[in-house]
Amino acid sequence: MKIAVLNFSGNVGKSTIARHLLSPRMPGAGIVAVETINADSASDNTIRGADFGKLQRDLQLEDDAIVDVGASNVEQFLALMRQYHESHEDFDLYLVPAVPALKQQRDTTECIVELANLGVPAHKIFVVFNLVEPGLDVQTTFEPIFNFVDAMHLCMTDPQAVIYKNDVFALIRNSGDSLSDVVNDPTDFKAAIKNASDPAEKLALAERLSVRRLAVGVNQNLDAVFERVMLSCQAG
Repeated sequence: MKIAVLNFSGNVGKSTIARHLLSPRMPGAGIVAVETINADSASDNTIRGADFGKLQRDLQLEDDAIVDVGASNVEQFLALMRQYHESHEDFDLYLVPAVPALKQQRDTTECIVELANLGVPAHKIFVVFNLVEPGLDVQTTFEPIFNFVDAMHLCMTDPQAVIYKNDVFALIRNSGDSLSDVVNDPTDFKAAIKNASDPAEKLALAERLSVRRLAVGVNQNLDAVFERVMLSCQAG
């Protein structure tokens, strides 16, 4: 499966979704960050036709891929997709993360409209509700998006496809580890803490144990979201 993750807004969790939701559940799928494929271009915010052409060719050689399109690149990415006839068909799914802020919700619906204008069918566009505070009612929080979907029928949604806000993503951001790496860390932290003589080492191990405990619940949340996405796509 080839999935593009995109939204006109920044700070909606595209990279988090690519790295922590999709990658561990799509063995063998590499992540391509569109913000970096043009690093040698005159402007880091510009995708050259050659960049997009190479990406398109590379996708033909892969069975599975995740393309994370940075917010500053989305408009040109879609413009180039218009130039390369039928290139939108290279992706099996477009994931559009949505967050509670109303401005970002408007950007989400605009992104969906642009995808539909390219010819992407509704069953290939899926909204993931991200950064949601536990306890919030999803239907109420994202009422503008649900109203848009009911009126336009341009994408798929599932009120159970919700990624809840959690500190664990910030805690592991600079570690180089994925959430899956943290969950599957085989270290016996209690034994290691007991055997450590250095107080600083004990504290570091205790912090890692705390992060792993937090990560387990979040990983279960992501398992459920991935299942909802796949089920909706199959139904579509």
